[in-house]
Parts: sequence; structure tokens; C-alpha cells
Amino acid sequence: MTVWIEGATGKAGRRVVDALTAAGLPVRAASRHPGEPNGSVTPVRFDWYDETTWAPALGDADAVFLKGLDSDDQAATIITRFLGAAPAVRRVVLMSAVGVDRTSDDAPRRAVELAVQNSGKRWTILRPSWFLQNFDEDEWVFARALRETGELYAGSGESRAAFTDTRDLAGAAVAVMTEEGHDGRGYTITGPESLTFGEVAELLAKVSGRPIVHVDATPEEHRKHFEESGRPKEWVDHMLHLFKLVRAGVFAPVTHDFEHLTGKAPRTPQAYAEETWRPTNPT
Repeated sequence: MTVWIEGATGKAGRRVVDALTAAGLPVRAASRHPGEPNGSVTPVRFDWYDETTWAPALGDADAVFLKGLDSDDQAATIITRFLGAAPAVRRVVLMSAVGVDRTSDDAPRRAVELAVQNSGKRWTILRPSWFLQNFDEDEWVFARALRETGELYAGSGESRAAFTDTRDLAGAAVAVMTEEGHDGRGYTITGPESLTFGEVAELLAKVSGRPIVHVDATPEEHRKHFEESGRPKEWVDHMLHLFKLVRAGVFAPVTHDFEHLTGKAPRTPQAYAEETWRPTNPT
């Protein structure tokens, strides 16, 4: 099996690349700005909005890992066309998100799930919660503000989320790619505990030794904060929708799907913080 991975340089995709190559599978690592080949990893140029890149990027891949254009209203149409033009691809693993299967069928991310389910391919859907790596790697969501002002800007109130480590998402992807019994199924991949964003701020402050505070912004304040970062309106709307779901408690439940798939316990927020936020040269 050769696996094509969308967003292979992103915070989730690159962990999927690492996990699949560690499992001995050759990978075609798709991104708009591919690097150099490395071992069993072949970087390939890919752009959803340039169909001339699709077939060369797929090459001899017979399985794909998709993350699904989550802020594009036309994502389902594009992905349907992509999968329809890939007859050699037999296996599709889609990274969706917690709760998407409970939204209306015309919601963009649910429409992507349905496009994959109706593609005629063998499919599995992974639905992670908020990624822990958003706090240190995603400049536009949390990382830049945390670094520059010590503010965790999240209009979440006291609502909780069972934060997922991207490496656990990658481990789940390997399991469903390489083992039988996962066709036509969806799995919700969460961490082992559910925290408020205020509790996350306290954890990061304690481990890092830096002042970090949770800013419980109103939707209007949140929109202004994101717009000032220069992100497009579609992305801002998508993020505000996610925080609406946070306040509704959608991301709070803890599941055991990761343990079921891998036989391992999911990584904890404490372990993530110790690994990522502990000063390397404390004074």
C-alpha cells in the first residue's frame, strides 16, 4: 500500500506521515510547497484549486488520508471530483471533527463526510477533538497570541473540550489504514480528560513559568481578534462556529476509541505541556 497524505506539512498531516513511515508504508506527502524526498517519503506538489496537480500528486497511491477543506463551502464538490478522478485509490481515511456527524447534511464538513461515504471507496472517518498542538503550532488560532501577549483567546466560558494530541490522531490513522474491520466506520479520537480553556491556560502557565491568562471573549470580540490577524472571512466564520460548538458542549465528552484502535492510552494535556511548554533553559 502507498498512502497519499493531504496537508503533509501541517500539524496533523506531518504526524501521520511520520506514523505511517514508522509502520513501514511508503508515503506521498502532498502540499503546495513540497520538500525533498526522504527515505520512503515522496513529497509531491498538490493544490485543491489546480486540478492539473491531482493525478501527478497521487501517482501510484492506492490509499489517501484527507483533511477535507474544512472552511470551503464547495469542499464536498471538489472532493467528490477528486475521488472520482482517482480510480486506483481504494481506501480513504478522512480526518473530520467531533460532532460533525450530528450536524445537518448540508453543513460543509458533514457534506464532505457524505461525499467520502458515497465515493464508492472503502472509507473510515476519524473525528478528533481540538488539537493540543493548536496552542504552540497554530499561529492563527492560539500560538501567536500566547507567545506575544500571554493570552489564550477563547470565547468558551466554562465549557470543556477533551483535547486530542495530533500524534494520537496519527496513531489512529495507522490502525485504520493497516488493520481490517474499519471499513464504513467512524471513530471519535479524544484525550483522556476534558478541560476548560481556563484550565489549559493555568496548566501552560504553571509548566512554562510564564503569565498566561484565558480571555473569555464575546463572539464580537473574537471576530475582531481573528480579523486583525489578517485571516479570510471564511476562516473567521469557521472558527467562530467552532467556538459556538465549544460553548454547546460538543467537544466535552471523552471517548475510548483511540484505546480501542491502538491498545494504548491517549496522551494527556499534562504530558503535552511538559514536553512542549517546559523551559529548556529555566532560570
